Amino acid sequence: MKLTLNIEPKPQSRPRFARRGNFTTTYEDKDMKSWRNHCQLLIANQYMGQPILEGALRAKVRFYIKPPQYISKVKKYHQALLDEVIPVDKKPDVDNYEKALYDSMSGIVFKDDGQIALHDVGKFYSLNPRIEVEVEVMKIPDYLKK
Repeated sequence: MKLTLNIEPKPQSRPRFARRGNFTTTYEDKDMKSWRNHCQLLIANQYMGQPILEGALRAKVRFYIKPPQYISKVKKYHQALLDEVIPVDKKPDVDNYEKALYDSMSGIVFKDDGQIALHDVGKFYSLNPRIEVEVEVMKIPDYLKK
């Protein structure tokens, strides 16, 4: 199963805390919640009518991130940006991008992101920001099946 999500990748934000009298509550940043809702809508539209994947999963994910001006304005980088081969070696960490995506996919593509047993993830600069994800059920040898 392959999905291309035409949305700018966003890393999972830290939970926010608020004091209400003697109690402390946690909540999610408004921008993160909005991004996740939009991402879930894109996923649901592309995955519509397909069953929720069960068992151990393999995921291949590519995050294509808009380059900063110091890269996009330099002529020698233009072809590399078109070819999408410049890896992002800056923060935020790739696992924060992953967490935001997997949380958006939970309940639509698979039950829980804990099912992902193997993953291949990369983040690259691109003039066309998006997320490409491929998820498949891992084959288990017959002698291990119950």
